[in-house]
Amino acid sequence: MNRWIVLGLMFLIGLTLPMQFQTVPALAPYLVAETGLSYTDIGLLTGIFMFPGVLLALPGGLLVARIGDKWALTSGLAVMLGSAVLFAVSDSYGLMLFSRLLAGSGAVLVTILLPKVVTDWFAGKEIATALATIASSFGLGVGLAMAILPFIAELTSWSGAVVANAAIIVLAIVFVLTTFGNRETDSGEGKKLPGLWQINRREFILSVLAGIGYGLFATGYVVFMAFLPTLLIAQGMHAVEAGLTTSLAAAVSLVSVPLGGVLSDKTGKPNHFIVGGALGTALTCFFVPYLAPTLLWILLFGFLRGGCTGGIMGLLSQVLRPESRSNGFAVHSAVYFVCMAAFPPIGGLLLDVTSDAAAALWLAGALWLGIPVQLLVFKVLQHKWNL
Repeated sequence: MNRWIVLGLMFLIGLTLPMQFQTVPALAPYLVAETGLSYTDIGLLTGIFMFPGVLLALPGGLLVARIGDKWALTSGLAVMLGSAVLFAVSDSYGLMLFSRLLAGSGAVLVTILLPKVVTDWFAGKEIATALATIASSFGLGVGLAMAILPFIAELTSWSGAVVANAAIIVLAIVFVLTTFGNRETDSGEGKKLPGLWQINRREFILSVLAGIGYGLFATGYVVFMAFLPTLLIAQGMHAVEAGLTTSLAAAVSLVSVPLGGVLSDKTGKPNHFIVGGALGTALTCFFVPYLAPTLLWILLFGFLRGGCTGGIMGLLSQVLRPESRSNGFAVHSAVYFVCMAAFPPIGGLLLDVTSDAAAALWLAGALWLGIPVQLLVFKVLQHKWNL
């Protein structure tokens, strides 16, 4: 199987995660109006999608080793599909919460496997470009959800939009089952479990720090995209127009994220791009509620965040030994999931308490400002420990 076809398939699968994650914030105006949910409820339903990863990241990695990439991908996607249907027919908040937890459980396997499969097929061959391409699928998926789901909800209902959104999972499952196969070098997968713990204390600490950095990067983006439509609606936009306008940030990211990875590699100065991108993106979060034209800050947000991607994703490759990578990335993923579970509900709480969507965007800006601080601590410890 051609590695570029594999990359295309992983990109498609990569779209399923953000489109399922972003279902709730994209449909927030309809859920609030039709089901009586508060914005705190919306934030919790958004963030709880990531909570299973806190507990299941390491066991998920062991399961992948036991059953192989193809069946782990299929299993994760199937669980996400079933949970989407369950959410669409939910008639209570408790059932909605359960369906989102179930969706997050399936998403753990997919989250672990995307970078793993890409590394298997691209190690030593355009690996930075491939990883940056996969990373851009997250931003595109969020943007597609924000643009398409409100439109479908207008034509049908919020539950109809949820079902339509699940169609991409069906497509991904079909392609995995009919076209995907493991690399020959991985054909021994499933014969035995890897050692459970092969990471030392220094690597563990740096893995946590790298996970914090990636968590701030991802949640800074998600909080901005989740609560910007509410601000735009308060400023007079229709819900569909607000979703489309918000999705422009994702459209720009589709170019800026791979470009940021390529430039980081070409210049050999990824830290410059991390710091510059994070600070610039934070400023757009602070400016967008107050300074016209709003569209300018939205487009700049999508452009500047791309500078962080390659450097943030590459931190762990600088410090982990080959034998400790599975544990290190499991720790990294667990911390990322903690961030993704925690910060969206805080954004919703801020909106409910202040009745001002700008408060949630200030939170997004603060998350971006935390990235240079995280990077500084990481690099100081890396230098101190000669890693």
